[in-house]
This record gives sequence, structure tokens and C-alpha cells, in this order.
Amino acid sequence: MENFNIVEILKLGLPGLVFLLSLFSFKLLSKEQEKSVPNENMLCSIKIFMMINVFLSIMTISAPLIDQKFFVKEKIINVEATLGSIAMEKGNAAVCYNVPYGNRYLLIKDIKTGRLIQVFASKPIPCEREEHISLSDEDASMLGWDSTASASEVEVVVAPAGCKFTI
Repeated sequence: MENFNIVEILKLGLPGLVFLLSLFSFKLLSKEQEKSVPNENMLCSIKIFMMINVFLSIMTISAPLIDQKFFVKEKIINVEATLGSIAMEKGNAAVCYNVPYGNRYLLIKDIKTGRLIQVFASKPIPCEREEHISLSDEDASMLGWDSTASASEVEVVVAPAGCKFTI
């Protein structure tokens, strides 16, 4: 027990706490078994301590499953990106009026080059057919577009409202 760095174990979060509580339960039971006559009150306390530990273990196992099942993950949207027909600043993009990701940060990945950029969908533009994103020349060059490319298929992930991606 003296060889463990408790702070490092607790840095693991709930799994580290569960491990320490399991270790403490084991130590308490070991000490109680060494006695010739075990103390009933101590055994009852150890039982309660172990039940709390089992509950925390179940929470540790189920938390990722609950997160995966019930919370929304980022959805990848395939969109056609074009060079800006209107004057755009680097880091800003124009998106269709009717899309739900207007006024949000977008992580854009060019399917051909595999490069990523982050832009803010700041300007609405009218779209008659399918939705598309209009980028500045600087952002298009960061995606790896050459001077002859004016459009490309991209994957878009939308940041939650008020949030920005950290790349």
C-alpha cells in the first residue's frame, strides 16, 4: 500500500477511485480476518463500503455506454464547397440560408486531399438546389486546392452552438 502513488491513481478519475476503494476493502477484510473473533460492527461497515464500491464500479462501466447511446455525437455532412463568389475573409464561410449550422464553427475536411480547416459560417447565401459552402481563396488553398480547382466535395462537422473546435 505504501508503494502506491495515490495522487497518480486518482488522476485516472472514477476508475482510479474505484480501484483505491477496492484496495481499501481488501485491506479491511484482511485485517478483520486476522482477528480470532471478528467484530460484527466492523464487518457491517465493510459490507456497506463494498456495496458503495460495487455501485461505483457499475457506474464506471456503464458511463461510456450511456454516453454512446443517449448523447448526440458529431454528424458528418457531405457538402460541395466552392470558391467564394462574394468577398470572403479567411476563416469565414458562406452557407445556405436553410441549413441548421449557420452562425457556427465548422470543421471542413477535403475528401481528396484529407486536409482540415475550421471556418465560421458567418454569411448566408441563397441556394436553389443542394446545399453548399462558399470558401475564401485562402481557406481553399489551405485545403490543398490548386489554382484550377473551384469546387470540391468536403465533409463537414458542426461544432455545438457557442463552441469552437481545437485543432
